[in-house]
Amino acid sequence: MVRTIEKQVREPWLLMEDFNSIMGAEDRMQGRDVQDSETKDIREVIEECNLAELPTIGRSYTWTNSHVFSRIDKALVNDKWMLNMPPRQVHVMNPLFSGHSPLGIEINMKCDNKRRPFKFYYCMADHPELGQIVETN
Repeated sequence: MVRTIEKQVREPWLLMEDFNSIMGAEDRMQGRDVQDSETKDIREVIEECNLAELPTIGRSYTWTNSHVFSRIDKALVNDKWMLNMPPRQVHVMNPLFSGHSPLGIEINMKCDNKRRPFKFYYCMADHPELGQIVETN
């Protein structure tokens, strides 16, 4: 899929996801030894599509089952991204609901400071965790 995108897209692009694959031994702590077959596919995609991995800050590993720690979630960019976007770091945040750490990236975009009216969607009132999220006084 990534190979198809690379051939069609001529603009800067960022691919941030769980690749479910490590790129080398440094991407895994504990567990079994890293085999070439585990890293082959992602290395080929990165090379064929001329992608680069953005540097990360925060947690060293993005997934764990409490025994093995791996860095399988990554942010990859093409050369047009590197040339046209300011340097960025990917924030590896603390996991909340699973063994995966969410990734975040801050992109400065021009935004108008026009004040907009507050909007409340009634469907949010039915959310089971509304009381835990919103404090009422």
